[in-house]
Amino acid sequence: MRMRRFAAKVYYEGHGFYGSQRQNGLRTVEGELLKVLRRFGCGEWFKSAGRTDRFVSALGNVFAYELPKPMPPRALNAFLPEDLRVLAVREVDESFHPRYAALSRTYRYFAPDRGYSMRRVERACSVLVGRHSFHSFTCDRQRNTVRRLMEVRAERLGGVVVLSFRGESFLREMVRRLCTAVLLAGAGEIEVEEIEEALEPGVQRCFPPAPPEYLVLWEVEYGFEFEHEEYSLRQLVQRLQHRLEQLVAGAEMSRQMLSSLGVKV
Repeated sequence: MRMRRFAAKVYYEGHGFYGSQRQNGLRTVEGELLKVLRRFGCGEWFKSAGRTDRFVSALGNVFAYELPKPMPPRALNAFLPEDLRVLAVREVDESFHPRYAALSRTYRYFAPDRGYSMRRVERACSVLVGRHSFHSFTCDRQRNTVRRLMEVRAERLGGVVVLSFRGESFLREMVRRLCTAVLLAGAGEIEVEEIEEALEPGVQRCFPPAPPEYLVLWEVEYGFEFEHEEYSLRQLVQRLQHRLEQLVAGAEMSRQMLSSLGVKV
């Protein structure tokens, strides 16, 4: 039977996986997806738009695979765990590769606000836009480290600073190390000029990665749109609303405990 190629937009909660890439004996996003896809006759060809590390989540990572016939998201989700959801599926050309066909990728990082100067944070974001060598912002020293960032934005929302990075592609741990640098500048612990200097060829500066739990692969952009399946989207909305309720209750519990211990919050 002739195999057909499909692309799936996928949501997952990073804390339950040892990253997205397949690893023997460990629970990974690719491993869980492949187990289900093989029930429907998936071939050997299986690719992702981008790999995410352990604890990193995704609202819109994209995986491509081959099946004899289309399977809607609800059919796949019926066998997938609740922390991994297929939101949309579309048939693509047989030459489609989710990594190389991507026009851009967007990551968002949600950092607890520790009184950062947004003026300094925004200045740090601005120097990162454009084509630079990000050798000081990756653990991968063997590859070409030149990348182009199309947009870097910062926004303060309540008690959180949201950093958004949109680029053609990213090096390993690049986003989390950029977050560290931007937040250090926002805290006044380094000068923005130090970030500019770290982008210069020949200058070696090692910024450690920020915690992965607050990072989300938000979107992968192509020359087409994914149409969310209403049923699967509604299921995800209900799950996220439930998670939000739990987090709000947990935050209030912590506030009252701190207040009882004499800590002003």
